[in-house]
Amino acid sequence: MTDSQSKMAYSHDIGATSLPTASDISKLPRYERKKVQTRERIYRAALKLFSERGLATTTVDEIVAVADVAKGTFFNYFRSKEEIFAFFIEIQLSKVTEAVDEAQKGKRSIRDVLRKAFERLGGEVGSSSNLARALVASVLGNDAACETVGTGMAEGRRLIEKILDLGQVRGQVRSDRSIRAMSLAFQQALFGAIVLWGIRPQARLSTVLNAAFIDYWTCIAGQKGKLK
Repeated sequence: MTDSQSKMAYSHDIGATSLPTASDISKLPRYERKKVQTRERIYRAALKLFSERGLATTTVDEIVAVADVAKGTFFNYFRSKEEIFAFFIEIQLSKVTEAVDEAQKGKRSIRDVLRKAFERLGGEVGSSSNLARALVASVLGNDAACETVGTGMAEGRRLIEKILDLGQVRGQVRSDRSIRAMSLAFQQALFGAIVLWGIRPQARLSTVLNAAFIDYWTCIAGQKGKLK
């Protein structure tokens, strides 16, 4: 492991915890609530700068200036600017974890659970096509960020497999394809849509994501999952 990769390692298992919801945050003690809010403020400031300047040219000094926090505060939450992507992965995995919980409850169809997850995962970069391009370029251009995102995507596929497995049991997802292949196809459809929208943002991202999901679902739907 390189030094940069070592710095990207974080103490908790990447899928072990989910981020608190707004309701959860409101129930926290004031000090803990402030910590959660400060961490997210730094994260949002970093994303804004990454979208404008790219990862390589963005400095920690610039991030703390936009976030309006002290430099020491930044390092209380992140060991480097690259570690911002660890928080991005946490946010995305928390959404997939919520989708697994929803699928297990069985109150909604697997199609609806996956569609909602597809939209929420894509929505994290939906504020700007510049952000979509910058995130892709930043990840692919940095070994540490690439490793972190790659590890997170592997965990994401494992979680999506749980949803697809339930779909097969309920007859809503086709059983003649492996759940591993269909989980990978989910990510390929999602990130393909985001990248293409980032290159040519001629339509709203929500419209692009909806079309991509319809195509994906058509390929994996079981008899009970087909639209009438």
